[in-house]
Amino acid sequence: MPSFNDRLEYRARLFERLFAALFLALGLASAWAQNFPSKPIRLIAPYPPGGFNDVTGRILAQQLAARFGQSVIVENKPGASTIIGAEAVMKSPPDGYTLFYAGSSTFTANPVLLPKLPYDPVKSFAPVGMVCRTPMLLLANPSFPARNLKELVALLASKPGQYAYGSFGSGSISNFAGELLNSTLGVRMMHVPYKGSSFLMNALVAGEIPLSVDTLVVAAPQVRAGRIKAIAATTAKRTSLLPDVSTVAESGYSGLDVYAWTALVAPAGTPEPVLKRLRDQVNKSTATKEVIEKFAAIGVEPVVADSDDFIRTVQRDIRNFTQVAKEASMKAD
Repeated sequence: MPSFNDRLEYRARLFERLFAALFLALGLASAWAQNFPSKPIRLIAPYPPGGFNDVTGRILAQQLAARFGQSVIVENKPGASTIIGAEAVMKSPPDGYTLFYAGSSTFTANPVLLPKLPYDPVKSFAPVGMVCRTPMLLLANPSFPARNLKELVALLASKPGQYAYGSFGSGSISNFAGELLNSTLGVRMMHVPYKGSSFLMNALVAGEIPLSVDTLVVAAPQVRAGRIKAIAATTAKRTSLLPDVSTVAESGYSGLDVYAWTALVAPAGTPEPVLKRLRDQVNKSTATKEVIEKFAAIGVEPVVADSDDFIRTVQRDIRNFTQVAKEASMKAD
């Protein structure tokens, strides 16, 4: 039987081997990251073309492609409340070559409304970090009688349950923003979901729906063209893109500050050196004058990509949205 000293010596040699293997693995991962990427990157966007997610994703992809010297191909995989896109990324090799560019609905709304969600918003992905955000707007068809929030509240109070707002999907950030508006304003607008921002905007312009909640990115061109009108912004401060549109807070209703945001994540298990390289290049891209100007032109603010900040934001929003969903009896399709 080995002596006590022999056992200690064996354990010491074992730990030395384990540490050596660990340092070797880290060294290989770092070397791999230095050569990353050596082939095109797929960027999965879980919404149809034309919305906030797609537009900003293509701006980012163009910048990353120039920096990496490799193609960054945006693939739209809409459907099933963004689950189709999420699963495509989850099942991909964790090597940094398949990335998920998704919005707040994927990470914060779905976990609240879909109890059998096939992914965990934090554990199933390796976060690069948040990329950008845009204000949400309460919008109306030009024929809608209310011109501002005060007139809207009076109209809704006089005809409870007779007006509906459209969102770009059940359980989407526009749905949650609409229910937060109901709660904040003390009114009851019925909810009508559409399959994406482009469908929602077409319905609003055509008068199929009197009101909607959508992103500034999608709404601003239509507001400027006079095809729709903006009633109020859901954020704490006005947007410079539509400076004449007042905020909900300015109309006397405090506590509402809702943005739609996007984040870039990889499959869980992606090596940290690869994530760091991606994160560094994303932050360098969004800090360039070109991207800042492109984002500003469509009503988007860049956000510094940070994995810890992403996790904190997701956990906070899930707590808040859980309460909203309970009070509004919200359900996903």
